[in-house]
Amino acid sequence: MKKTVKLLSLTGAAAVMVTALPISTYAAEPKGQVRVIVENSTLSQENGAVWEGVLLDSTVAIDSDDNALTAFVKAVSAGGFTQTGADTGFVSDINGLSSENGGAWMATLDDWFTDEGLSAYTAQDGKLSDGDEIRFMYTMNWGADLGYDWQSIDTTLADIVFSAGTLTPDFDPAVTEYTLDLPEEVNNISVVPTASSQSFRVKTYKNDYTADQLGTDYKKGETFSVADGDTVIIGVANSAWMSYVPDGVTETVYRIAVNAKVEESSEPSEPSQQEESKPEQKQMTVDDLKSVYPAQQAVYGNEWGMITLERFGLMTEEIKSQYIANVKAYLDSLGTAKISNTRSTAVSGVMMALSGMGADIYDFYGYPLAEQLADMDYVTNQGINGAIYALMAFDTNAEYAIPKCGTNQTTREKLVAAILEAQGNDGGWTFDTGNVSDADMTGMALQALAPYRKDAKVKNAIEKALTFLSDNQKDNGGFVSYGAEDSESCSQVIAALAMLDVDIFSDTRFIKNDNTVFDALMRFYREEDNGFAHAPNGESNALSTAQAYFAVSTMYQYAYQDMTKRPVVNEPSVAPVKEQASQTISEQSSTVLPSSPAVPTGDAQNFVLLFGTTLLSAAVIPMLRKRKT
Repeated sequence: MKKTVKLLSLTGAAAVMVTALPISTYAAEPKGQVRVIVENSTLSQENGAVWEGVLLDSTVAIDSDDNALTAFVKAVSAGGFTQTGADTGFVSDINGLSSENGGAWMATLDDWFTDEGLSAYTAQDGKLSDGDEIRFMYTMNWGADLGYDWQSIDTTLADIVFSAGTLTPDFDPAVTEYTLDLPEEVNNISVVPTASSQSFRVKTYKNDYTADQLGTDYKKGETFSVADGDTVIIGVANSAWMSYVPDGVTETVYRIAVNAKVEESSEPSEPSQQEESKPEQKQMTVDDLKSVYPAQQAVYGNEWGMITLERFGLMTEEIKSQYIANVKAYLDSLGTAKISNTRSTAVSGVMMALSGMGADIYDFYGYPLAEQLADMDYVTNQGINGAIYALMAFDTNAEYAIPKCGTNQTTREKLVAAILEAQGNDGGWTFDTGNVSDADMTGMALQALAPYRKDAKVKNAIEKALTFLSDNQKDNGGFVSYGAEDSESCSQVIAALAMLDVDIFSDTRFIKNDNTVFDALMRFYREEDNGFAHAPNGESNALSTAQAYFAVSTMYQYAYQDMTKRPVVNEPSVAPVKEQASQTISEQSSTVLPSSPAVPTGDAQNFVLLFGTTLLSAAVIPMLRKRKT
């Protein structure tokens, strides 16, 4: 009977049986980002598969409306691929590979074959959270060919891999007590535990085994700090994480005591991994990064790619013309300039990209883009992100006026006031009001406030924020947001300091242990694809890459280029530049549409993987959180 019950539960997970996708009736709250992987390693093309290998490996932003299935749908759609069945509760086909080929699709959440349908794991209740990994795999034998045994009752670990240190004794699945000896200079580690059976979920904690409290665990491969005397705790098959644990199955808990002390030696010590890599990191310069900037697709959704090209001075007339054509084609398909009813940042991103191209944001081929941001209620519907990006959009040109058409009229003064009001007592900003401030949101707010720093209130707020950032900078030059180091925090701080004329290479406030923020960012650089990772030991991903190059190009423009080429050529005061009706703005677009607009298609896959449409709400930048349009 036990096996029968478990098989029924398996069917729900293996066939990805889910409830219909939810329809939200409220403003969704950003909840971070998750990684989505789709792969076929079990049926070759020679044997009838339309594709094989890894089809998709990308990250997508999630909000409170999402669950593990909707995150999957977002990623597939952003990648230009197709899927069948998610809306009806049964994923039967992904990009042409379906059950008709003799197999089925199975999915894991953080390497666990879930015991409920994927829609049960929601961001709203915390069962899906920032840094989770959703993996869809094609199976020809209900998971047996994926190493999955639904009948197993083994709750041990097959292996534990730490990023640093020596485990004593050598790992044995039956042994649950260990010591991890770390070199003295190492105070951050990550761990990847692998379950003997993926029937059971695995989670990692530090010091307190708070298995019943969602969000207190560390994700697979997430970097976290440790000190001598700490204990890393890894649990397998706790009933708090699983809706079904078969009778007779017992949870296994591993405890690893951290020993951060090393024996003194008179012999010269070998350089640490960090010390060895430091010179190589510093050899990579801002100019080097400009020279290896990945090729960009001039399509709607790649606003940050376009802005980066502009700031690096790499924008060509061909790319400009293609992008403008694509944006027009997209707006034509919508029939409105309001790209999103809930995300004003989607409009702001397009405005910023078009402004750098000299296009008319007031009458873009009949679409009044600027007018969409004239209503403060619409702008702030997305929280502090909306205010930040609307202000930055209008300030791409100090002469831009905000149209007089909003019911709750947007003004620069209101936008600045909204940002100042959201500043925390510690001097920083955070998306979630009342929570501890974080570096990336603080960096974003400072970018928006930079043009107004001559105002006394703004100047005071900026100084408090700079103190907050300096006080919270780590010895390696980086920053921690929500408990973990990430590249996005470095990126946002670099962009902010550049716009505030702070030289990160000489200002001692932002040099710790001889490390700058740029040094810290380069720890995430991946030479193999010229991308940037989210976590120190992770692989490059689209969002991290986009933010890193955006930050470096901002530093390039502000620190290395003629200052008159800055987006804001004058310094407006909080008393806004005269707000005039959009009709008085002269037409600015000098770019002619090509005869055959290049509308985005599946061929834009390369772009989507690097700078997908999830970036459009790049107010999602701060929401990568622990690891983090």
